[in-house]
Amino acid sequence: MALKLASYNVKGCNSSSKRSQIFQVLKREGANVIFLQETHFKIDHFPNLSFSYFSNWYHCGSTSSNSKGVSIGFQKKVPFLLLEQRSDAEGRYLLIKGTIGQQLYTFVNVYAPNTNQTYWIKEVLQLLESFSEGITIMGGDLNLVLNPILDSSSNLYTLRKLSVHSCNTYHEPTSSGARPRRLALAQSKHC
Repeated sequence: MALKLASYNVKGCNSSSKRSQIFQVLKREGANVIFLQETHFKIDHFPNLSFSYFSNWYHCGSTSSNSKGVSIGFQKKVPFLLLEQRSDAEGRYLLIKGTIGQQLYTFVNVYAPNTNQTYWIKEVLQLLESFSEGITIMGGDLNLVLNPILDSSSNLYTLRKLSVHSCNTYHEPTSSGARPRRLALAQSKHC
């Protein structure tokens, strides 16, 4: 099954009218797997996101504030069956592992902090190495620019040694040693 991905930083998704607007955009784009960041959901308080097009949702909310939060949603025609889920208490990452048909997938949604992004990304990638199986697809908002010279509005913006390009490949331990694995990255848009 071919998957069409969409990733959006929604800057809050608690309002039913805003959710409706987001779903209209996603349906128009034809995405069947979506990654939402900055949902502002709190742990144990996730609104009903089901509607006729997307019906299978996984969430990670924040314990401390009405900010952060990430969600992964599947179009109802995508037969995703969850095997395992992992998230953090800050609402910054969600890892889900499951099958679509006979294929094993790991879906990852991240919302990196505004500071120390490179350290945080390294930590998440280390966690991903022990969790990931099958095809790994990652969406999210890394709070980084791809090219600081071209993409930054300020010459003061600098990146540490880790670049987005180094996030594209990681090594997954196997019984025969480490082998490179590709991560599919869905670039986040802002709503």
